[in-house]
Amino acid sequence: KLPTFVMSRGTNLPLMISGDFNSTPDTAVYDLLSRQAVHPGHPDVNMNNNDDSTPSILPDAMSISHSFQLGSVYNTVIGKEPHVTNYTAQFKGVLDYMWYSVQNLRPLSAAPIPETQVLTKHGEALPSTQYSSDHIMLISDMQIMGGSSLRHNGT
Repeated sequence: KLPTFVMSRGTNLPLMISGDFNSTPDTAVYDLLSRQAVHPGHPDVNMNNNDDSTPSILPDAMSISHSFQLGSVYNTVIGKEPHVTNYTAQFKGVLDYMWYSVQNLRPLSAAPIPETQVLTKHGEALPSTQYSSDHIMLISDMQIMGGSSLRHNGT
């Protein structure tokens, strides 16, 4: 439904998709968002258990795609995803992302992610008295590109 909504408002609509995707950068979800499609050989979509009694609930990998040209804010600004966005006793890694439409948005900055010693100053994991969530806030300054083509009714 997202493609229909965005396209109904014109092709120059700036788009940000941000949040907890519960997916690390090596997953098919990240592959889909960053490349517009999931590589057909990706292990997340090729879980062949050779058991015909187990139904396959995933669509064919070749049919999983979208039309948005998305970039990751942190990957664009600092050249890689952060070292961590979720820090719990059971998991420490990247699950959160800020995706933007590359044709009409440009990330100008990305807030640094605190180092491990800062995150663990008030406890072994998050949340803590210093950080109210187990997820670290992602922040970016964005610039809207395209000027007059994004204006509505001449305003």
